[in-house]
Parts: sequence; structure tokens; C-alpha cells
Amino acid sequence: MKNEYSAKIKNMIRKILFAFFLFLSISVYSQKQQYIGIGLNGEIRSGDNIRIGFGLTYENQLSKHHGFVLGLNYRSKIESYFFTIPDFGVINQLHNVREDYLSLPVLYKYYSDIVNVSSGVTLDYFVGGSDKTKPGNVELTSYSIDPKLYIGWAFKVGKTIKLSPTFILEPEFQINPIFNYSYFYYGASVKLKYKL
Repeated sequence: MKNEYSAKIKNMIRKILFAFFLFLSISVYSQKQQYIGIGLNGEIRSGDNIRIGFGLTYENQLSKHHGFVLGLNYRSKIESYFFTIPDFGVINQLHNVREDYLSLPVLYKYYSDIVNVSSGVTLDYFVGGSDKTKPGNVELTSYSIDPKLYIGWAFKVGKTIKLSPTFILEPEFQINPIFNYSYFYYGASVKLKYKL
């Protein structure tokens, strides 16, 4: 019984020492690099055409393989609505409305020599809408939605291409489902990053 207890203590001490040396080695060999970047993306919302967006990113690589990314992106989508306006005798007129969003991704990023993988939450906030319908009997003068905040989850796969010691190009593919709604974004982007 005493030998079994002694073996458990030794095993626990080995695990603690292993964790300590692992932490120490990560700290010693960490890269700790920071980047700011600008990006251009082409996204397709399920059931829509491709839309061009752009954004800014801040990236902090905490160690050789681990880091996080914060972004601020513009994205848009087209929604089609039928409006009934009985006063003018117009019934069910179709309007195509472009909805504009500011998207804030907060992502964990795994770095490797082959590909980089990012995943995390996205917050999309509605900032406005405009009628893209050809002139008809009725013009849509104002547009708003409720709720204005949408939460999703992004998954990205990218490749780092070093252009110089301070500039890096990173093309990425992504999929971004939006929770509680039956649509998602997917597409490709390219970021130009500057090492701080």
C-alpha cells in the first residue's frame, strides 16, 4: 500500500516537472511577434452572389504555434423583401436591399510551416441598408432591422508568404456560419501584414 502511494506521488511530481519544463521551453523559444494588417475579401453568403469586403487586423503570435487575431471588417449581403402598400394599390412589390455590417472576429490562431488555422467567434453589427431595386412605383427611403447584432463562428485556413523581414502576405479560405439563422458566409481573402 505504501509503495502504491509512493508511486502515485512520484508520478505526480514527474507530471508537474514536465509541465514546468514545457512552460519554460515555450517561454524561452517563443516568437512573440505582433502584426497589423489590411485585407480584401470575397465572400458569398449562402443563396447570394459574391460580395467584396475589406478590413483591418491585429495579430499577436504569443509563441511558435499559438496566438490570437482581432479584426474589424466590412461585409454586406443582399436581402429580398416583398412590401405590401395598399394605399397606392401596389401589392407585394419586391425590393432588394443591401445590408451593411461591421464584423468583429476574435480568433485563436495555430501557426505551422504548412498552413495556419484560425477559429473563433464573430460579431456582426448592422450599420445600414440601401435599396438596390430598379426604380418602381414605390421607393424605399429608410431601412432598419432588429436585432442588429449577429453572432457566428469562423473557421479559416491560410498560408504565410514572407515578402520581406517586415511584410507578409497571407491568403486564407474561410467559412462563417451565423448562429440562430439559416445562412453562412464562405470565401477567400488576402491580407498584407506588417510586423511591428
